[in-house]
Amino acid sequence: MRFLDTDVLIDFQRGLPAAAAWLRDDATQRVALPGIVAMELVVGCRNKDDLRITQAFLKRFNVVWPDAQDMQYAYELLATYRLAYGVGIPDCLIAAMALHRDMPLLTFNWKHYQMFPDLVVQAPYTRNV
Repeated sequence: MRFLDTDVLIDFQRGLPAAAAWLRDDATQRVALPGIVAMELVVGCRNKDDLRITQAFLKRFNVVWPDAQDMQYAYELLATYRLAYGVGIPDCLIAAMALHRDMPLLTFNWKHYQMFPDLVVQAPYTRNV
């Protein structure tokens, strides 16, 4: 199992063919979404129609919610890396959840996660944008 970051789902929502093919062929069976990723997609909704479409889309995935250990670890990551790298709460929480579960994170946002030395970050498909 692997965690999926928000940017990959946004690629799909924007109609990127590589993202659509990858999600159709691979993703929904072998990935999970950190709860904060689902929340970030909801924040991006502009109206009730967007929200309805997003909620229907999210039903395709296993959404994993943070537990107390994830929250504590996210706090530790934030305290360690915030000043040096400007990392934010959502990225610390996503990283903490992936690290706590020993799961790779599928994303193209390398710069958001580069400071976490033990986090395995992978691109899920080739992006030609």
